[in-house]
Amino acid sequence: MIDYAIEALPLHSPQALVNLERELENPVACHAFIQISIGMWDQRYYRLTHALDDRDEAQLMDVILSIESSCKMLGLQQLAALATLMKTRLTNHDLNGVQNLREPLEHCGQLSMRALRAAYPA
Repeated sequence: MIDYAIEALPLHSPQALVNLERELENPVACHAFIQISIGMWDQRYYRLTHALDDRDEAQLMDVILSIESSCKMLGLQQLAALATLMKTRLTNHDLNGVQNLREPLEHCGQLSMRALRAAYPA
């Protein structure tokens, strides 16, 4: 279970993707970015789990920042909030706290990618 404040957030915000498309000035590029991001989720989660298993704080921060920034760009609000919480815990050297968010992050990531796939099919 994750924090109620995080669970209260929408899984994803379509408006964020409208804004991204406007910024890119190219709907095809925006769609490609979404598809690439969906495809990268498994790799990012894999990197996170291995960095956690190795207790490698530098690698953990790198992958958490990657997850956080891409999720913010895509409007994946719950996933971005979880990554931000992980980042805060890691900044405080609370690896056990980061570890406790691993499963919720995986679950939320799966739901988020499913929502993006449904909204923006390949």
